[in-house]
Amino acid sequence: MTERQNSLEGITDLQDTVTPFGVQLRAKYKRTGAYSTFNDRVPVILTRVIDSLSRDKDEIVKKYGKSSSEDVKQVIGYISKLKNEIVTNKPLIPLICVPDESPEDKENIKMWNDYLEERTKIEGKVPTWYNTVVLYAECYSYRRVIEGFKLTKTLRSYDPFAKLKEDSFDGSTASAIAVANYTLGQVERAQQASSAELKHELAKFLRLSLWGNRCDLSLSGGAENGQIGNPLELLNALEKDLLVDDSNFVWDVLTKAQKKGGQVLVDIVLDNAGYELFTDLCLATFLTAHNIANKIRIYVKDSPWFISDVTTNDFHWMIERMNGLSNPDLNQLGKLIKGYLESGAWSIEEDAFWTTPFPFMEMSQRDPTLYAKLSEANLLIVKGDLNYRKLVGDVNWEYSTNFLEATKGFLPTNFVSLRSIKSNTCSGLKSEQGQYLDKIDPSWMLSGQYGLIQGTIDACICSKTSS
Repeated sequence: MTERQNSLEGITDLQDTVTPFGVQLRAKYKRTGAYSTFNDRVPVILTRVIDSLSRDKDEIVKKYGKSSSEDVKQVIGYISKLKNEIVTNKPLIPLICVPDESPEDKENIKMWNDYLEERTKIEGKVPTWYNTVVLYAECYSYRRVIEGFKLTKTLRSYDPFAKLKEDSFDGSTASAIAVANYTLGQVERAQQASSAELKHELAKFLRLSLWGNRCDLSLSGGAENGQIGNPLELLNALEKDLLVDDSNFVWDVLTKAQKKGGQVLVDIVLDNAGYELFTDLCLATFLTAHNIANKIRIYVKDSPWFISDVTTNDFHWMIERMNGLSNPDLNQLGKLIKGYLESGAWSIEEDAFWTTPFPFMEMSQRDPTLYAKLSEANLLIVKGDLNYRKLVGDVNWEYSTNFLEATKGFLPTNFVSLRSIKSNTCSGLKSEQGQYLDKIDPSWMLSGQYGLIQGTIDACICSKTSS
């Protein structure tokens, strides 16, 4: 028996089964991605953070000053302790509030600690890594990584995942050039494209954005996971892996909003930096260049999150990188994107809710201001697997459960989820579709091979015209 197996002997409720239908995902179910999250992936990620801090120590000291040397040691010790807590299934502990904490951080720490108390009451005991709901535990693990840096004097704003995110895009440059060239071609045709052509091209850009979600560093444990080849040439081959396609719904929502007159507002909740962010920017460029949307608000994370999630710094780095590379198409597209931001056609939005453990069905209660803001939009585009998990409460739904039913009342406006499936939750499939995939590939929900363009097609919400 390995040391790793020995460390799990104290988990009394491990079950060698899949998650039952109708139940939230937990790591105690061994035949699931949730189990792999804490048995394999998160410990590997923490080890990579420790290794990178050790490797980059001299560079960090050069940038942050001599006193950061001790802070690096402190963070390494903190993350090593966190890793041990996970692999031995220790109870979750409250976050620490230091005297000079900012008011915003104090409020955030209180929220997390209050929720720990709330979960303790729900579960009848203090939550442990394998036994509590994995959505909470996984989010908590990344919040603890943030705490490790916030407890230092010099590294409070340090992003331990920045290099990984940057390398992910740099490893996908050839693919990005092909998509940039195509996007600019669509921009040049903005005045000539027919309605039918626009509808066709919108479906194509939705697919580019969807399949960009396969480039997820949290899925690969921080290992290289960029895009190779010409993504446009791969689209036809990927059609068989698109399980739900509500592209027509997206077109209908936006064209109805246009016909009503006034400003058409689209909100995009981002997921991963690197190549995926690039495809999201190309989708937004297409919408803006063709006046399908007049205003686009782009939501990023306020802290480093799940390795590759986009922060404001990542967004600006992407633009600078596009402008700094030698390829003229990337340069031109970078300047166009920068111009959209400077003109106010686009805006970058941060909200603390995106880095909480709460499913979206609780947003209207826990962050009513954000919910009201999203309600202003004609369309909300929600990217990625974690956001999908939050949309459907991280429940292992019966596959044919109606998507709207699974979201349990989260409906600020019409929305569409673009998601490469990487966790054991999926709703809105056709009858027997999921069961068939279970038979031919038991791990189909974890590979990222299959995708969804899944909208609130039955919601009957009229597109709003925001002021």
